[in-house]
This record gives sequence, C-alpha cells and structure tokens, in this order.
Amino acid sequence: MTIEAPPTDPEATRPASSRTAPAVPAVRSRRRAPERREIALTLGLVLLLNIPGGFLQLANLRWGLLATQILFIAAPVFLAIRLFYLDARAVLPLRWPGPAFLAGAALGIAGLNHFLNYVLIWQDRFLPLPGLWQGLFEDLAAYEGPADLVLLLLLVGVVPAVCEELLFRGFVQAGLLREFESAPKAILVGALVFAGFHLNPWRLSVLLVIGLYLGFLTQRSASLLPAMLAHALNNVLSISLAELPDAWRSSLVQSPWSHAGAAVCVVAATLLLRPSSWRPEIRML
Repeated sequence: MTIEAPPTDPEATRPASSRTAPAVPAVRSRRRAPERREIALTLGLVLLLNIPGGFLQLANLRWGLLATQILFIAAPVFLAIRLFYLDARAVLPLRWPGPAFLAGAALGIAGLNHFLNYVLIWQDRFLPLPGLWQGLFEDLAAYEGPADLVLLLLLVGVVPAVCEELLFRGFVQAGLLREFESAPKAILVGALVFAGFHLNPWRLSVLLVIGLYLGFLTQRSASLLPAMLAHALNNVLSISLAELPDAWRSSLVQSPWSHAGAAVCVVAATLLLRPSSWRPEIRML
C-alpha cells in the first residue's frame, strides 16, 4: 500500500526573505482644514441651533447668551472636527505668539474700537439703531455693583469672544484658506460671514472691519489667541463705554485727546505686529 505524503504549503517552502508580509491596514490621516460642504453644514447647524438659543435668551438674557455661545456656537465646531476627521491643532491653532504680538493685538483693537465708535455716532444721525435693538443692548449691559460688572464682562465680553473665534477665525477661516488658497480672500470672506452672522444690518460695516482685523491677527500669528484677546477686549470696551452717561460718552469719543490716544495705539500696534518685531514661539496650549 502506498502512503501519500501530506500536501505541503507552497508559502512554507519559500525562503523567509521572500514570503509575503501580512497586509497592514492603512492609517487614515486627519485633514488640516474642512471642505466647502463641511463649512456650509456647520454654519447651517449653528444658525439652526441659534433659534432655540434665542428663546433661551428671552428667558434669561445673560445666561441664555452663555448657553447659546457654548452649546450652539463652540460645541458644533468640536463636533464637526470629530465627524469630519479633522486635525484639531491645525483647525484651532493655539500657539503662543509672544507678548509683543499680544500687546500689538490689544493696542490695535483699542484704537480701532475708538474710531469705530466715532463712526457710529455719525452713522446713527442718518441710520439710527432701532429702539428694539438699543433696548436689548442696554438690558444686556445693565449691572448692579462691582461683582455683577465682573460677571457681565465675563459672560458678555470674554465667553462670546472665545466661542466665536473658534468658529469664525478657526474652523471657517481654515476652510476658506484651503478653498481659495489665498489669505486675503479667506480673511475677507470670513469677515463677511462673521458680520452677516450677527444679523444686524445697522452694525454690518463695523462688524466687517472688526472681522478683517481679527482675521489678519489669526493669519499673521498662526494662532487664535491674539484674535480671542482682541475680540474680548473690544467687547469689554464697548460694554464699558455703553455704561457711561451720554454726555461723558460723547465727550470721550469725540474729544481731540481721545483721537490722539487712539492714533498712538494704532501706530504702536502697527510697529508691534510687524513680522520683524516679534518671534512666535512654537508652543501649543
């Protein structure tokens, strides 16, 4: 009786050096910026969520604003980064740009805030802000005592600045820069989106200028920190100015010495924001 040898595995008889290595699944790399469709979907979600946010603000103006900013503006950004498989450090860069750049950002917005308020005084003579909007801003800026003032500046000044910069100068501007491959176009379109998002045609031009400045800060520093600082400072200055009596506010905005001070701030900011005047540190927060 013939005994047949068991079949051999051809792969086992090959030299070890010639055997085929097992396939390794490719690792999907995260993208550094969202696409046009992803920007549109995220902005659409933010606008849709701000409808219930409006009802929250009607129930309680301050805390409703806080909830709207965190849940309906900042949270969709992080959700989109996760769903669209984006690199959070690239979309929301938080590099430390150095004290000189931060000082320039703060001085620049201080001077800009003054001149924009001066423009608004003239604009309101021909295109005044409706009483409903004016009353809303006055109610939002009202406070009782120093502790309540600090809380007001935090809830209305700082938190919206951080949340809105995550969306507009972070997520949106990163995507627009990828789309246009041009920093000026990305900054301009991002500023238009930012201005239109506030749904206030009486302040559209002012919001556009602020958006352009914040976009410039982000592009120049490769970080959201300067824009967050400038945005928060602009809100704080505007709230503080609104709390002054009308005569004081008019005198402060229209006096020659205040114009000179604002001009000095702008010139100092121009010098500090030059690339040769600062050296950003490669440190992430």
